[in-house]
Amino acid sequence: MDDLTPEVSRLLAAKETRRRRLAALPFPDKVRIVLQLQAIAAPLWQTRGHRVRVWPVETCRPRL
Repeated sequence: MDDLTPEVSRLLAAKETRRRRLAALPFPDKVRIVLQLQAIAAPLWQTRGHRVRVWPVETCRPRL
């Protein structure tokens, strides 16, 4: 991997930085991100004929 262009090296470094930042998030934030991705993908699945149930974000609040 020594023969990478500077741009590719910069992109790979940015990708690694993002991965570490996301890995450091608390679990509830990670679940919230998954739910947002689920909501984004739902219309695509629905147009393909799948029945989709998107969980509301409110259900992921910590129990006190």
